[in-house]
Amino acid sequence: MDLMNAQFALQESWTEADARRALRGRAAHAAGVERRRHILTRTMELDVIPELLRRHRALPSGIRIAESQVSTLTRLVLQQDEPAALAFVLELRSQGVAMEQLLLDLLAPAARTLGAMWENDTCDFTAVTSGLWRLQSAMRALASVEIVPPVNAPRIVLVPLPGEDHTFGLSMVYEFFRRAGWNAWTGPVENRAALRSLVRARPVAVLGFSLACDDRLDDARAEIAAVRRASRNPDIAIMVGGPGFTDNPALAAAVGADATARDGQDAVLQATALLAQANGHKRK
Repeated sequence: MDLMNAQFALQESWTEADARRALRGRAAHAAGVERRRHILTRTMELDVIPELLRRHRALPSGIRIAESQVSTLTRLVLQQDEPAALAFVLELRSQGVAMEQLLLDLLAPAARTLGAMWENDTCDFTAVTSGLWRLQSAMRALASVEIVPPVNAPRIVLVPLPGEDHTFGLSMVYEFFRRAGWNAWTGPVENRAALRSLVRARPVAVLGFSLACDDRLDDARAEIAAVRRASRNPDIAIMVGGPGFTDNPALAAAVGADATARDGQDAVLQATALLAQANGHKRK
């Protein structure tokens, strides 16, 4: 099994019990709770909620997701009832609600509700983050129908900057790329060396970094430079995303990236443009 597939298998084997153990360790760092609250809230508002897609395309079905349904899903994931939460989402899918609509009008608002509950001190860090894990599990279930990319599909790897641990937004972006016909992969990487090995092992057209806040710009700049040096593809394009880049897109160039995107729809458009630009340079 190659490195990318091994890491994907590791991602899939991560259980809720593993998540709880990790959360207990994080909860011990009480001094960091306020900072995590800010990061999660900003991520829910700016990185997960794909507002551009909502503005620029019609919803694909005539079925509307009600606020009460968002509330129901939020309650189920907070009650640690993952089977019921999954059944609730899959039932809506079986009624003809399209995948994109479930992402936009059900899962994303539920995630934003969790962030607001944390911000208002009505939910603690462990409960909110466990809820996000269950939403991500539901998203994986929605995407369980195999989509085989074309043989020559461009490859994109979407990872949090090493040291970051927020992956819900990346998982949603991954789904947009997968459904757009890209050979997409997402998951955490163990460390910087593992990421460099990943891009050295096979040609990656685009690598996307997620950064929850902008106090690690120097780390992002150093990591982007290291990935370019290690990449098997000398024309690899680097994208960055996260609240800081949404607020100030100029930061993307400041850290050495080629582009940034606000949401999954915009990310596909930006990556496609970068790919066309790289192919144009190769033909010259």
